Amino acid sequence: MNKFILIPLVTLNIIFGSAAFSQKPVASFQDWGVYSSNDPKLCWLASTAMKVENTRGGKPAMNVTRGDIVLFITYLPEKDILGEVSFGGGYPFKPNQMVELQIGSAKYDLIPEGGFAWPANSDIDTKIRVSMTRGSTATIKAESTRGTKTKDTFSLRGFTAALKDTKKRCGV
Repeated sequence: MNKFILIPLVTLNIIFGSAAFSQKPVASFQDWGVYSSNDPKLCWLASTAMKVENTRGGKPAMNVTRGDIVLFITYLPEKDILGEVSFGGGYPFKPNQMVELQIGSAKYDLIPEGGFAWPANSDIDTKIRVSMTRGSTATIKAESTRGTKTKDTFSLRGFTAALKDTKKRCGV
């Protein structure tokens, strides 16, 4: 396993390995929810896709089964995780093929591992968060291990307010 994947996996194990992700948001800002738990102190904001497109061979793919499709930003101060961008596509991504995130004209590569993808480093996390505060939508394109190509679009309405609230709750 690559070393740049280790920290995000720790974060996901904390979020998904507890009841934390299934809880209700502590605050909502238009299309974004804010979540937190205390042991360890963990705060994140998340949104689900407002538009989902699945294709195979260039044609709409019907009967595609996917889990939760979520874009989120995580703060785990105890582990020095401060604003990590993550995407859960609801299926296992095709290995060794980057997941593409586009916000306005800015494009970012996310590194896939199983059903999740992350930027390569915290500098890219920062650039993505800044783009998200300025944009109106974020589009993520990926391919599954079965060859289904996906294009998920997320609204960024309420993102900036949710980000500020999340950082305040985690004391960052």
